[in-house]
Amino acid sequence: MKNALAYEWVRARSLRSTWLLLAAAGVLQFASGLYWGLKRDLGDLDAFTSAFGLTDRLGALLVAAVGVAAFGLDHQHGTLATTRLVLRSPVRIVAARALVTAGLALLGGVLMVVLTAAGVRTGGGALPAGAGAAGRAVAGVLLLTVLSGLTGVALGGLLRHPGLAVGVFAVWTLVAETTLAVLAEVPVTVLPFSGTALCALPGTLVCAASAAVALGAATFTLARRDG
Repeated sequence: MKNALAYEWVRARSLRSTWLLLAAAGVLQFASGLYWGLKRDLGDLDAFTSAFGLTDRLGALLVAAVGVAAFGLDHQHGTLATTRLVLRSPVRIVAARALVTAGLALLGGVLMVVLTAAGVRTGGGALPAGAGAAGRAVAGVLLLTVLSGLTGVALGGLLRHPGLAVGVFAVWTLVAETTLAVLAEVPVTVLPFSGTALCALPGTLVCAASAAVALGAATFTLARRDG
């Protein structure tokens, strides 16, 4: 497993897209933090927690794209056979890609949080004095990015096309969940990514379970279809 992790880490860090996508997620949150930090009529709201809204979902999409690339580029460039030859076990391949992507996604989440705070302060806003709401917002972002990255790995393995995998993730997180919440009146807290962003236990459990099942399906697919 150590060799598989080293192999995957070299692959992930050598891709320029890995660092560009993570940086873009951070820049989005800095811009959101700056926007809210410049506001002076927030009432009972605070700039830091308010800055996590649509932008954290967009950031999660960028992080998911990092996960998609773990498999998508292998399929796109026909290098999966080389990966199979080197690492052999489908379980080892998927596990290594999931672990490395989770680490990168966590890094992306931390970057988003730090740059949000920097944006708020640059705009002259104040950071929350209490740890309650701010802590939930931070936990939500970190959980969202990690689970989005893992979901991206699974989608990349299952769909085998980077654009299609990213598109499916975007449609679900940005369109389907909003539609379910607004039109079908499904509680936001039980929706996978919206609930995770709010650090709601039901949504987080659904998201984690879905990612685990999808990774298992990707492993099975790798063993059967790509063997």
